[in-house]
Amino acid sequence: MASGTKEALAEALRKMMTVKPIDKVTVKDIVEICGVNRQTFYYHFDDVDDLLEWVFEQDSDRVFPHEVIYDHWLEDMMVYFDYLESNSSFTLNVYNSNSRLYMLRYLKERMEECIRSFAVIASEGKNISRQDFDFIVKFYANCAIGFISQWMDLGMQLPREITRERILKVMDQSVENLIARFENP
Repeated sequence: MASGTKEALAEALRKMMTVKPIDKVTVKDIVEICGVNRQTFYYHFDDVDDLLEWVFEQDSDRVFPHEVIYDHWLEDMMVYFDYLESNSSFTLNVYNSNSRLYMLRYLKERMEECIRSFAVIASEGKNISRQDFDFIVKFYANCAIGFISQWMDLGMQLPREITRERILKVMDQSVENLIARFENP
């Protein structure tokens, strides 16, 4: 039952975020929608931000890849953009709030996991230092998050096809090329 209550609280948060910015959503708003008392909310979550973090974790565990398959890694990376776009009102609400940094940090961590899984395969048989390898992974994760931030700053108004085309064009073979540049003789 606890999981069902948490899901109901999460759904209430999403519903409230369609009418209020996340910074204005209160525990009272959420419990009124769910028909539970404040104690029930506080049994599961410390505050609205804690609930929001839980929503991100649940969504990302369900939607985002934990690792990228080498042969179709570009498509796997596009899952991030698809999720953000298909949940644009929720995403932009959070992005335009005090919770922006949490969201971007969380996305970056998940993206680093995926890029790392791909880079491990791309660097097999290459003589590359751990420090350079980590730099490459962080470089690509930061580039992706920077692009996502710019896209959200523009209210996700860039046409999806153009966004996809440009990202795919830049990313295709680029990890392998950067690894080759850092390879030690």
